[in-house]
Parts: sequence; structure tokens; C-alpha cells
Amino acid sequence: MPTDQKLALAPRGAIAGVDDGTNFWCFYTTDTNGVYQFRVDAKGAITKPQQVQLDDTPIPRSPLSGVVVKHGKQTKIVLFYLLRHGDVNLFATTLTATTPSATDSWDSSSSVCLNPKPTYPITGIQAGISGQAVPMRYESDTWYPGQTPEHLIQNSLFLHALKKFQARDPAQKLSFFQIGGIHGMPYKPWDEDTKPVTPEEGYCTHDSILFPTWHRPYVMLFEQALYEIMVGEIIPKLPQTQQKAWTDAASTWRLPYWDWAQKKVRQGNDTAIYDIPLIAKEPRIGVYDEKDGVSVIYIDNPMYKFVMPGNKAMGLYGVTDVKDIVKKVQIDIPFEQSVGTSRWAAYEAEGSKISTDWVDGKVDNTKITQALNNHAWYGGLSAIDNVPLAEMVYRLYIKDYISNYTQFATTKYKTSSKYDPDAPSAFLNLEYVHNNIHNWTGGFGGSFTGHMAEVPVAGFDPIFFFHHCNVDRLFALWQDVNQLSDKNWFDKEDDQLTDDGNWSNKEHELDTPLTYLSPFHRDTKSTYFTSDDVRDFKKYGYTYPELQPWLAKYKDGQGNFDVNAYINDVEDQIRNLYSPENASDVGKAQGFTSLGFEKWTKDIIVNITYDRFAFGGVPFTIYLFVGDPSTLGDDDSPLHAKAQLVGYVYTFSNPALPQQNQRGCQACQRKLNEGSKSRAQVPITGALVARLASGHPQLPTGIPPLANLESHSVENYLEKNLHWKVVSHGGHELDIPEDNPFIHVSVYHREARFDDVTNAAQYQHLPTATGSKPGGFIH
Repeated sequence: MPTDQKLALAPRGAIAGVDDGTNFWCFYTTDTNGVYQFRVDAKGAITKPQQVQLDDTPIPRSPLSGVVVKHGKQTKIVLFYLLRHGDVNLFATTLTATTPSATDSWDSSSSVCLNPKPTYPITGIQAGISGQAVPMRYESDTWYPGQTPEHLIQNSLFLHALKKFQARDPAQKLSFFQIGGIHGMPYKPWDEDTKPVTPEEGYCTHDSILFPTWHRPYVMLFEQALYEIMVGEIIPKLPQTQQKAWTDAASTWRLPYWDWAQKKVRQGNDTAIYDIPLIAKEPRIGVYDEKDGVSVIYIDNPMYKFVMPGNKAMGLYGVTDVKDIVKKVQIDIPFEQSVGTSRWAAYEAEGSKISTDWVDGKVDNTKITQALNNHAWYGGLSAIDNVPLAEMVYRLYIKDYISNYTQFATTKYKTSSKYDPDAPSAFLNLEYVHNNIHNWTGGFGGSFTGHMAEVPVAGFDPIFFFHHCNVDRLFALWQDVNQLSDKNWFDKEDDQLTDDGNWSNKEHELDTPLTYLSPFHRDTKSTYFTSDDVRDFKKYGYTYPELQPWLAKYKDGQGNFDVNAYINDVEDQIRNLYSPENASDVGKAQGFTSLGFEKWTKDIIVNITYDRFAFGGVPFTIYLFVGDPSTLGDDDSPLHAKAQLVGYVYTFSNPALPQQNQRGCQACQRKLNEGSKSRAQVPITGALVARLASGHPQLPTGIPPLANLESHSVENYLEKNLHWKVVSHGGHELDIPEDNPFIHVSVYHREARFDDVTNAAQYQHLPTATGSKPGGFIH
């Protein structure tokens, strides 16, 4: 074949040959999943490859096969390929035996389906839409307890629907158990008849560029299933006099989100704190009786925990134990025996005696609140958090701090020579912040654990979907404030990363906006969602309070939408919610005057790369401390409560099972062998401001004062006082080898605040701050 006619065959593409007696036809697939053809005549002449014009394209890695059918003087070539999982389309062209042509039209009207079973269509709730305005997903604590008649009805609708949802037979496709299990165990196909492309893997997309987009239809599925219960099972049984009000309330209901980065004022507290939603706090909860729609009754709270129907163990439906490490010994956490979900339950290993608390599901919501709120010694330093959660969220939206979608979306460090995340600010990302919330909610520290903290079982805790609704919101906010940027998507190869492999995606394949978000379908005909499909979230019937572009305030003098006014206003709302400057203003209003955001004249960040599969996928936490290392153990408080703590990084990885005949994350071992890295960032400016000698009257024992925030002072101070520990989820401290460390820690300093975008100051590496320590990074 001439050099200008070489085949552009896709990696792992398909090729098929057909001999019609006069010509030999060759068909092949390209990297865009298109089908091309060329033919060779009896004299050996080869035509130039041309694309076959088809109504639809094969799925990635589809096989091709062709046959010749002759009828009288006509010759028909029939081409077979996979259009969707379970479907085969037959495309045929009618050719004459003497004048075949590569430009013949193809008849796409003939198709057969090998799997006629319809798939569940995720459309989003389409009720309640008025023109351009779509209903909002509200922050949970602004929605519950309801402050309007509509929200009061929605509170009851949601709780009744969730309770019925959780009571469904786990064998049902649309049961709470099966939908929760999509995230991890029991590692079975959902709404499709498939086998794993990557053996022994689930649908998980963590450490993936698809992380935000895959979870979007997942949350939509959960929301839609609840709505269908509301209108199909609850409202029809109400008295006729109540049905209209409840139907109207259902039409505008959307799943609430848990804004874990927004502090809440709680009864009995003088200051705002990080906390879980009010609706998830208590084991019993009041609702309107679904019999009359008026009387108030109390029910077991389905947001408090999920209890298996019939009090059957999860292991009966394919959930197995989860691996961990305690005192250098690999142990099993007995999730197989769980009947109810747990948060901060006492840590138990698999054995002959498992406590009733563990089996039934132990929930300690007070420990969730305690885990992330401020050290007592911070006092009135209102702009400073023990763990800078709100500040990390705020940084995600600073112009040029996170410059493209890939940096924003995933913990994945680097799998492409064209993608370079080495800009110091770019180590912060949405997925990493999300990981810490799983740890915070489930339980950690060696003495406690729970479902939310473990990838294989996290989806069974009902708070999971409030959490991921907020993750979707943060993604939507980023999309809208970056809508004018040419780097707000990953359609360019430079911004695409390879996949680690899961149930649907082959390991090492490049993830693109057209990669299927399995197992989620757009229709009953097995059409999978792609990231491009979910890019415009408002068409699925929901938005968030900050994102209402139809409002009059975004119209210019001619009544046209002013996109810049909209973006500026959304950025202002983000600043008001999460900026340390705003927190400082709140603190001043409450009478705190000791320190505020005016002290933040520099910026100091700690960047970490880590191998999340260093211990066979067993998750671990990296704790960062600033203080005298020799005094850290002077008290018996857990690591997350130490006065020196300035932040942590949780890997939220899926433990591999060493036995070949058991389910687990085989990709863990492959990624360990390949040295795959993930990334995270802990801003420590606020923590260092709290340690300024001029700022705090009395620092705790073991925390020396810092002279100032100049780079030389910070580097010398951190060389002596910055240290870290790596601890398995089971509480075992993990050694960091000097010759091949599985983490690298580095510190960067900027001669300006992180949100001062007018300043051209760059981040400078402070090598001696970490270089002499295990896992310390030296350029």
C-alpha cells in the first residue's frame, strides 16, 4: 500500500476482510471508532481508504465481521459490529459484481438486538421546570427542617421514599442495596449483561479524570429512583385533598447536598463549626404520616444508617470483608457480617466474636464533628482552621491556581508526557478533598472505622449521596466560572490521562469525553452516558442556589444574558462562602480581634505525591504536623486531635485481595509495580500565622513561635518542626523506606497571598524544609 494510504488502525482496533469474487474488501476501525474501507481488485490495485457513512459508530474495541450475500446479479456485503453492549447492528450495501464502488450508500435500517431487555433510562427529574428555570438542589440544612410548607412536605416525602427504597429486596435492580453497590461491592454488573473488561474490578473511577463526570449520573440515578417512589408509591395513597400539594412539592424536590466546607451554627455553640447534616443526626425522626399527610409520627431515620431488609447480613448478597493492616499483620474488617452501616464504630477485626454494635451498625456522629473542628488553642483565630477545608475549596476557584479541568478533577499525578501537573499550585484537586471527607465521616485513627471510609462499601451509607451531591455542585460551580476558558474540558489529548482499568474500561486506555460512564444509560436501548453527555447538567432538571443564570440581575441593558456579570457574581458567592477573609470578618463580628486575614501576606503550601497502592491498596492517611517532633507523644490523644496537626491526606484506595479466586482490586498490584502516583496539597499558611510570635499570646507546649513569614524564616522553622506520620486505616504506623519512599513531601513559598492574582510572584521550593526527612523531596 502506498505510504499516503497507510491504515490509521485504532489501538486494539478491529479489521475484517470480505471477498466478493471480484474484489477483496477490507474494513477497519479507527481511534474515533469510525469504520473505513478500501478494496483490492483482481489486478492488485488498491483504492484509497474512505470512511463508511454509518448512522452510528461501533463501541470501542468492537469486533468486525463481514459476509457476502449474492442474489441474482446483486452482491450484498453485510457488516456486523457492536453498537452497544448486547446489541449488534447489521449495515449492508448493495454492490454490482462488475462495478463496485467505495462510495456506495450503506443501509442502516436493518438491525437486530441480541439483548432486548430494556435498560433503565436516567433522564433526570423533568418535573417542576418553568422556562429556563430548573429546580434547585438545596444545602441540606437550609432545606431541613423545612421553613416553608413546600419544604416540610418534601422533608416527609424524601424520608418516606428513602425508607421504602432501603426496604426493597436487594435482588431488585432498583433497590437501595444494588444502587449503593454500583460504587464497589458486590462487584457485579448492574443494568447490563457484561463481564469485567479488567478482571475482578468494579465500576469505580477514583484516581481518574472521569471522577467528577462518572459520579454525576450516579447521583442522578439515586435522585430519580427516589422521585419515582414519591410519585408512584406515596402520593397515590394519600387522601385526595392532600395529593395536589404533595405532587407540587415532589415536582420541585431535588436531592439536597451536604456542604461540608461551610460551617454551621449549632445550638449550644458560640461559633460556627463543621458538622454533618441535621437530617442525619438522630436515629428517630419526625415526618407527616403518609396515611393522612397531616399527622406527625416518628420513624427510624433512614439517613442515620441503612439497615438491610430482613436484617440479613450484607455477605448474603456478595459483600465480603475488607483488608487492612494492624501491627504489620493483614486483617479483615468484617463488613460481610454487617446488617447496618456504621460511622465511627469501634474497630473490629474478623474473628469468632463480632460485637452486636458492629453487626447492627454503630453510628457516632459526635466524633465526626470533633474530628475536623479547631484546636482549642486556636481560640479566636477565626480565619484559621485546624484542617483548612473551606480554604482548600476556595483555592479550587482562584484563577490560574488551578488552570485546567485535569488538574481540578483528579488525584492522578501523571500518566501522559503531554500533561504536566508540576506547577506547585496544581497539586490541589477536588478528588483529594473528597477523599478526606470519606475518612472524616467513616472514622479513622486506628480505633474506629465505618462504611464511608472504605471504597468497596462506601455507597451503602445514605450520607454518601449527600456528599457526592456536593461534589457534583463543586464541579458545576467550577464549570460555570470557567465556561469562557479553553481549558475547561478534556477534549484535547494533552489533557487526557490513561485509565487504571475497571469493570468497563481497559487498563492503560486513554480516557476521553466519549468514554462510556458505565453502567449508566440515557435510554432503554443500552445507550451509555459519556462525559460529553453530562457536561450540561441543567438539562437534567436541576441546578444549585449559586447557579441561576436566568435571573434578571444577569441581564444587560438590552435584556441579553451577560456572561461576565454571571461569572463575577458566582465567584463572589464562592468567596463569601469559603474565603478565609470572610471567615475573619465573621470572627470579628463575634468579637474576635487577635488575628485575621490581614496577616496572610505570604502563602505556604505542602505538596505530596504518594503511591496509593504501596500496601496492596490498603488505604492509609498521611498526617502533617508542625511542632517539636519529640513532644508529639506527650499526651495520649489520637493523631487527628494533636495540637500540632495542620492537615492530612487520605488515599481512599481499594484494598487488593491476594487470593486469586477472590474479588478485589487487581489494579492495585499493577499500579504498585508501575509506580503510579497520586497528588495532594495541604495549605499551611493559616497554621503558620497561628504560630507567629507576634500573634498568639500563648502557644501550646511543643509548638515553638515563628518569627515571620519570610521564606528564609519559614524554611528554617519547618526544617526543625515539620514532620509527618503515615498510618494504615487500622492504626498501624507505616515505615517510609529511605531508598524508595512511597511518598514525597515538598514545601513551596510565595511572596504574596494565594488569591492575589495581580501579583506575578511564583512559588519557590524550600528544599531544606523536607529534604533530610524520610519521604522528603529534593529536586
